[in-house]
Amino acid sequence: MAPKLIVIVGITGNQGASVADAFVDDPEWKIRGISRDPEKASSKVWSDKGVEMVAADLNDVESLKVAFKGANVIYGITDFWAAASDPAIYARAEQEGVLVNKLLYETEMQLGRNVVDAAASTVDTLDLFVWSTLSQTSKWSNGTITDNFHFEAKQGGMQQLQKYPELLKNTSFMMVGMFMTNWKTGEFMQPHKKDDGTWYFRLPMRPESKLPFVNPRWDVGGCVKALTQVPPGKTLLGVAEWATGKDYAEEWGKANGVTCTYEQGTYEEVDAAMPGGIGHELAEMFRFFDTFGYTGGDPDVIEPKDLPVKVHTTPLAEYMEREDWSQFL
Repeated sequence: MAPKLIVIVGITGNQGASVADAFVDDPEWKIRGISRDPEKASSKVWSDKGVEMVAADLNDVESLKVAFKGANVIYGITDFWAAASDPAIYARAEQEGVLVNKLLYETEMQLGRNVVDAAASTVDTLDLFVWSTLSQTSKWSNGTITDNFHFEAKQGGMQQLQKYPELLKNTSFMMVGMFMTNWKTGEFMQPHKKDDGTWYFRLPMRPESKLPFVNPRWDVGGCVKALTQVPPGKTLLGVAEWATGKDYAEEWGKANGVTCTYEQGTYEEVDAAMPGGIGHELAEMFRFFDTFGYTGGDPDVIEPKDLPVKVHTTPLAEYMEREDWSQFL
């Protein structure tokens, strides 16, 4: 029997690479990865492993249709933050008198529509479309959280799916939890040293509020592969362990042989820390987590433990032991 084909959007990113890892050594599967430049180093990593790398751009639906052709499974993802480092978007925001993150939201919404439009062209071969999404925080907060744009932007793909009933019935959703690795991209999950030699973590959440921690690079692939082994229609939360900020701090301290405690910060300090409305957005995100929970109580969400197949995920203590924290210590 010929191997099945999985096409992975974002194969050079954390989630896409994790998905590729889960399938790359399985003889029953063939992988096609999408990149704007298949010749760049991060793409060559995968072509050197036997992955078929093809050129496509999420802004170009026709290029995506070509890349998706013949797929049995598609992993679709868009990245809100990809354009956040582009000075042009800050210039455009200033010129138009709008917040930077509002432009990022509009951009990602359209990219999501593009991916879904292209995926709909493959319904004759497609067994499963997996869409990487996040909670619709405006809905689950009853309209009280309105500026969490990087969560809301996933609705571009979600809404577009309603136009394609045949695609929708073969779709499952991958809702990835709080990255254990977020400390690498921002100070809000980084350890800080006190004058007395002890350490602390600080987040604007109550000490008892729990988050679904996961390592996206290590764990998402196993979750996605599990979704290929069960009927579609699932909304799977990628979670390795539910833990509080206090738990996170204590596990970090144990792994590094130091005393580490948790401090509750404020939404206001997050709001003030970043320009262009991004600080306010992150404050809104933490407010949602602290008030409504990560999924907002969505009854459709399941966890890896609810699936009939075993999914390996990385506990927080194991992550802390395996990670390199030398830059802080």
